[in-house]
Amino acid sequence: MSIDAQRRPRLDGLATQLGTAWLATAQIPEPAPATLPQNREEAYYVQDQMAAVIGEPLSGWKVGATSAKMRELDGHDDVIPGRIFSSVTYLGGEQQLPSLRFPNARAETEFAFRLQADCPLRKAPWTAGELAEQVTLHPAIEIIGNRHTLAEGTKQQKSLMTIADNGGGIGFVFGDAVEEWGARDFRNHVIRLQVDDHPAAENFLGDMRCEPLQVLADLLNHLATRSIGLKSGDFVSTGAATVPQPVSAGSTVAADFGELGTMRLHFS
Repeated sequence: MSIDAQRRPRLDGLATQLGTAWLATAQIPEPAPATLPQNREEAYYVQDQMAAVIGEPLSGWKVGATSAKMRELDGHDDVIPGRIFSSVTYLGGEQQLPSLRFPNARAETEFAFRLQADCPLRKAPWTAGELAEQVTLHPAIEIIGNRHTLAEGTKQQKSLMTIADNGGGIGFVFGDAVEEWGARDFRNHVIRLQVDDHPAAENFLGDMRCEPLQVLADLLNHLATRSIGLKSGDFVSTGAATVPQPVSAGSTVAADFGELGTMRLHFS
């Protein structure tokens, strides 16, 4: 990754701010225009340096903006990967989560995979078809939020800052592995997500949804350009299936994935 030497100090400073804010569950002051990433290469550089500041092991990767329609609506040029840190990864569909760790957060349902074999760097692109036998499927809930605000930014600036800020990821809860999922029509699979007694979240369906295995292949091929491979045991989540819902102290999140299982989170 080639970053202009004159730009590097500003990008390093932004990464340090974001990483420090992640560790402190805080937000940074609104960035000045000169410090914002100017392209995706700079945004991924900031994301990587932010992860170095955090310095914690990973449980996997999340991917946002995974359908063409979603990218069109939100102004993204491509998928938006981010790291999932082990310290905020929870296994099992029933969880008590510390609300102080997830301020100003939202919850969204996703389909996730866990790798059962290494997916190392290689010259040939990964394809969805070859990955089906190398993963287990898990219902999942992502806890999303940002370490920054960019009230007056353009769509492009906001997209690049989302990449830089770890793709908007805070934490993840992965449900139990699902048996016999291969024939599922994921793009039209209805999920009921409800927070407390509020109305159930709207589903993203049809062309607003992704094909999860294709997202996994796209992530592997993207990460290869950054010299990153994945290992057996890593999780990969494949983008929002329902509209994100705000959560705070005292919230209870209930997600019904139908035949794929249920999940329930309480924020204490």
